[in-house]
Amino acid sequence: MNAGRAGISSFLEQSPSAVKALVYRIIGQLVRWTCRWTFSRVEVRGMDRVPWDQPCVVSPNHQNAFLDALLVGAFAPVKMTYLTRASVFGSRFDWLFDALQMVPIYRRRDGFGNLSRNEQIFADQRENLREGGSLLMFSEAEHALTYHLRPLSKGSSRFALQTQDAIDRDVQVVPVGINYYHHEQPGFKVSVIVGEPLPVRDYMEEYRAHEAKGINTLRADLADAMKDCMLIPEKTDDHSDRVDRMNRKNEDLPFPEMKCALETPEKLAPKGPHRPGLETLAWAISPLNVGPLWLQNVLLDRIEDPAFTLSLKFAVGMFACPLWWLGLFGIGTGIAGPAIGAGITVLAVFTMGLRILLLRYANPPHELNKGETLRS
Repeated sequence: MNAGRAGISSFLEQSPSAVKALVYRIIGQLVRWTCRWTFSRVEVRGMDRVPWDQPCVVSPNHQNAFLDALLVGAFAPVKMTYLTRASVFGSRFDWLFDALQMVPIYRRRDGFGNLSRNEQIFADQRENLREGGSLLMFSEAEHALTYHLRPLSKGSSRFALQTQDAIDRDVQVVPVGINYYHHEQPGFKVSVIVGEPLPVRDYMEEYRAHEAKGINTLRADLADAMKDCMLIPEKTDDHSDRVDRMNRKNEDLPFPEMKCALETPEKLAPKGPHRPGLETLAWAISPLNVGPLWLQNVLLDRIEDPAFTLSLKFAVGMFACPLWWLGLFGIGTGIAGPAIGAGITVLAVFTMGLRILLLRYANPPHELNKGETLRS
């Protein structure tokens, strides 16, 4: 036993990069596995449009905190680096963040003295792209529970142009639209749509002649390309009607057909009335999952930003639920044997799935623009 532990410790010390690469792959598999029961379906389109062997700056819309990055990274065919707000670093989890290719980015609220650290971070990422890497940047800069695209910052466009000016490889900006059929509740569809990449070299002549104009042109084209990947790209007069049609009754429509149908939302089936009785029933059948649900509620009570709601529920489902079910199996086996332990565990998994199904059919209301003014 001691020899085995010594061998593991030696491997961790001598092969940190190999361990981190393994952790990245394991988390990717866990995300894909958790998606199977968190969402009624995951629709991924357009990944084959991208020359992933070329430097890529990936630009998704930003609605659901860290879940947005997990969805894009888990289903992309390459390993990505993720620019992440610096405030999440500085804890015992920094090793894990590094294994997940998360890189801190500093903003004014992190202190003006820290802003200069971004220069080296961006320099490192230019080298990453020079080697054919992919970098995920949220061009909206801040997350919010909105279905439409919010104004883009200049950051991703500026970085892409500066990188193209500094390296001899063709940089692509990849537009991505993440479309949740419900922002806060599991059990609904999500569509991850990848658009046609924008070759940054096409903007270099204007950028070199007039830097600000070049950045603004790329930013405007990127916004249009991202809107093409979103079911509800803009906030129109009939915005609430369009959002209402993003419901379980219309999930069978593939993204192109659904986007077209939302031009005349009155032709699609409405969500229907809220059914709080089904939500009560969902709680009534949940005693065997009291541990993960208690943890979920504790985390949600501590986070004021509603854009973290589904992300935290996803994280609890990915980590806490399997551990809880394993514990139920162990306790049941210890008390009454493996057959009883397995039966209790299967019942716990089944009732969790039934809970999600009941919440889905409860027709939970959409919280339009909830948290739009909050910052990530």
